[in-house]
Amino acid sequence: MKKSILFIVLLSFLYQSTSSFWILTSFYFNQEYIAKNICINRFDKIPVCNGKCYLQNELSADSDKKQDFPNIKIKEIQPLFYQKILYDADHIFSELLNLIYPEYFSEFSISNLIFSVFQPPEFD
Repeated sequence: MKKSILFIVLLSFLYQSTSSFWILTSFYFNQEYIAKNICINRFDKIPVCNGKCYLQNELSADSDKKQDFPNIKIKEIQPLFYQKILYDADHIFSELLNLIYPEYFSEFSISNLIFSVFQPPEFD
């Protein structure tokens, strides 16, 4: 019983979130019928819209329906407990500033350049 109710609720949420897809699908399956019988411009000598006016009305009505739903995503958060954490920022920063780092040495780094021979390129 619970699984069937859960399945029905899940399908309703799925249909609600993809309702514009279902409107488009039903329109393209029934486009000839809509163009001949339901379209506003069906009495014109040369019908240009082929039922797209009906599709536009259905999509705008669906978007209006979606705007009427309450926004459930935003919830008010109330903390269950509050604990004030005290820390001494000066103490933490002074420890970080007083760290002594070892001198970097690598056999691949160039440290002894002969400046009398080395001349960087000059731009004119």
